[in-house]
Amino acid sequence: MAFFENFTSVIRDKWLDYFRANRTWLEVQMATTSVRTPEGGRRPSSFLILGVVNALEPKLSNLMVPFYQLNSDEDALIDVLGLNFDPEAVLDNGEVGKTIDASSEGNTPLLESEPSIDKDVDAWPPS
Repeated sequence: MAFFENFTSVIRDKWLDYFRANRTWLEVQMATTSVRTPEGGRRPSSFLILGVVNALEPKLSNLMVPFYQLNSDEDALIDVLGLNFDPEAVLDNGEVGKTIDASSEGNTPLLESEPSIDKDVDAWPPS
């Protein structure tokens, strides 16, 4: 059971890092579609959370088939994974422990701050 508790803690931290990095658009999304949490807060839909945490933690995908076979209710899976909480409240109240830095080395940004021009490439369109 210690493995699963540690695993869910890692997933929680990664979810909070993702939420922090994408908070602006997630707040807009949650303004129209959100789920009430047990403490009276709100969170994104279960499908969105499950998609994000599966992308962030590939080991979770090994557990998803047995989880869905036992109970295909996505809200129940969010409960089992310990993700049925209001991420805004956790981040705003500073309740989050040490999390993995989403901007740590090894992550390549999708967009560069300035466009790079390769001088060896012919100009487009060709003359």
